[in-house]
Amino acid sequence: MRNSLRLGVVSGIPIGIHWSIALIAGIFGLALAGTILPAAAPGYVAAAYFVTAAMVTVALLGSIVAHELGHSVVAQRNDVEVSGITLFALGGVAQLEREPDTPGAAARIAAAGPAVSVAIGVGGMAAGIAATASGAPALLAAGLTWLGLINLTLAVFNMVPALPLDGGRVLQAALWRRSGDRDRATISAASVGRIAGWLIVAFGAWQFFTTGAGLWTMLIGWFIVGSAKAESIRARFNVRRREWAPPQGPAWPGPSGWPGNGSGSTWAPPSAPPQRDDVIDVEGQRVG
Repeated sequence: MRNSLRLGVVSGIPIGIHWSIALIAGIFGLALAGTILPAAAPGYVAAAYFVTAAMVTVALLGSIVAHELGHSVVAQRNDVEVSGITLFALGGVAQLEREPDTPGAAARIAAAGPAVSVAIGVGGMAAGIAATASGAPALLAAGLTWLGLINLTLAVFNMVPALPLDGGRVLQAALWRRSGDRDRATISAASVGRIAGWLIVAFGAWQFFTTGAGLWTMLIGWFIVGSAKAESIRARFNVRRREWAPPQGPAWPGPSGWPGNGSGSTWAPPSAPPQRDDVIDVEGQRVG
């Protein structure tokens, strides 16, 4: 992703941060310091809430990196190289060099991110409960509990079976295993993704007209719709390219006017879209 600042390298994978992450970090931090933490642990000075909110926000960004590293490490173990991870306004992306070779590998890569989020979420909730039981400051317990709750929420949302979310990747892998055709599986999973995306947009619109909130929800829905559409277009092009490819072999002469010299070279339509790197989105998956 362009305009990103490189933070470091983990397991040979460059980690970067896009300037837009400041937007979501600021919104989340202000919500924590202004309403959530004071309600969960009243009686502290404003500075304490802002310091705790900043720490929880940084921990959340670290959790998103860990989520993407879950995808990336499993991808590497399945012989899929990862060019980098970038945090941005809607979460994080892990850039894979190519598609997994098998449905099983695709499912394992997709499920790894939410599994990490669940582990962090359970750990955060358990730490919050332990802090409360041990008599630690209520503000500390509230921060740990909210960090755990947010990670569990992200894991559940990411496992919604709608491409490009992680759950959509698992659905795609299941359809691929059943049909034996990755591209047609992608088309079907992308259709579910578009429907889910529009439902999220509609829910965000309802939030906006009833409470004044919901713009962020609508943005996430539009992102899902657009990403699913891009996946579907690419998969449909791959299907048509296979259907249009001429028979292989030196005996096939090739129609007059088509590219090729009669030696069995494969023809692709001039309007074919350029190939792009696979991108795993926030939710941990490839968006085109």
